[in-house]
Amino acid sequence: MTETMLTGENTQPSSYREWAATRKEIIRWWEGRRLCFNSYVGLVGLASMFLALVAGGAAVKPGDDFEEPLMFILGPGIYMALVNLFYTLGWIVDVAAYRGRPREGLFKVGFMFSLVLTALPGAWAVVALLITIYTGHKLAA
Repeated sequence: MTETMLTGENTQPSSYREWAATRKEIIRWWEGRRLCFNSYVGLVGLASMFLALVAGGAAVKPGDDFEEPLMFILGPGIYMALVNLFYTLGWIVDVAAYRGRPREGLFKVGFMFSLVLTALPGAWAVVALLITIYTGHKLAA
């Protein structure tokens, strides 16, 4: 290793130094929004789990589970890990296809997609309950 690598000094031309700093700012821009992103996805996830538990439980026959109990316990942690992996891929794509500033549209589309995907189990549980109410027959799991 050279001394510049150890000390962190950058000996690259000025244009490279600016290019690297701008990419770091894009990463900081994305990472500065991660906590808010995780908070919203977590809140929608809790609401979705509640709906799956209550509405889904009311839609199926007694003794049947709307949601597999083991996945109800392990699923949220696995899901949040994957959500954060894909969030990181968002800024990786943004940096790789560098345009000089963060792609806010990419962030917004990913954010909305994550919220909709997170809400699907709860939405399906409500649909299942409405089908049960309409037909008068509980669903078989």
